[in-house]
Amino acid sequence: MFKKITICYTLLIICVSLIPIPELPFPEFSLSDKSLHLIAYFIMSVMWIRLGFLESNKIKWNYSFLVLFTALTTELLQGILPIGRYFEIADMIANCIGIVLGIFVSYIYIIKNKVT
Repeated sequence: MFKKITICYTLLIICVSLIPIPELPFPEFSLSDKSLHLIAYFIMSVMWIRLGFLESNKIKWNYSFLVLFTALTTELLQGILPIGRYFEIADMIANCIGIVLGIFVSYIYIIKNKVT
């Protein structure tokens, strides 16, 4: 069940990242755009790392690379596709910071709570 939720969340982030902006009904947030990028990719990395750990009882680094690939690809596609979105290096940096924080928090949590 958690695998399906993780995949759905990832697909949701991809869709939100690639839908033309005028068609998105964005609610008003007090957070900056960069904070939303950081939070979205933090959550995604935690979910994928947790999924990998549940499957094999160890950290699967390829899942972290999947999240990084998703972050980089969606940002690059925003600059390439004619969808009214723009490539921003600051967005990519926010994505990567969220991923690194997610990996760090997950790793610390797993190490702290690992029963050997």
